[in-house]
Amino acid sequence: MKKYSILLSAIGFLVLTGCTTPKPNLVVQNAAIDFAARTVSITVKNNGNGNAGAHLTYIEINQVGVADAAKPQSQYSANVSGIAAGSSWSSGPIPFSRFSSPRGLDLSSLTTANLVVRVDAKNMVEESNESDNIYDANQ
Repeated sequence: MKKYSILLSAIGFLVLTGCTTPKPNLVVQNAAIDFAARTVSITVKNNGNGNAGAHLTYIEINQVGVADAAKPQSQYSANVSGIAAGSSWSSGPIPFSRFSSPRGLDLSSLTTANLVVRVDAKNMVEESNESDNIYDANQ
């Protein structure tokens, strides 16, 4: 009986102290469109306590006010090899010409846009918080 109470005490201690498997948490730290240079740049931060493995991040440029059903109007897929806990990954400037436009959006004519970033778009990384992976803003 004494063995079982020690085991239960040890398990309770581990639960109370938060001894769990470290998990990453990927969030968009920065996202911007440079209309003069016709580029997009993003930075993704892993603010979790575990390393994030390889994943895909989708970047969309849409017209301001377009319905969600009409998105994406243009898209770029970034292959991210991984992000260590507490570190960031930056895309560098991505030219508009690298974006596919499945719905025929002419990016060269935009002066404002809706920028959407979907970090870990295919849910390849098990994160501590899966609900904070999307950045959606008009610029």
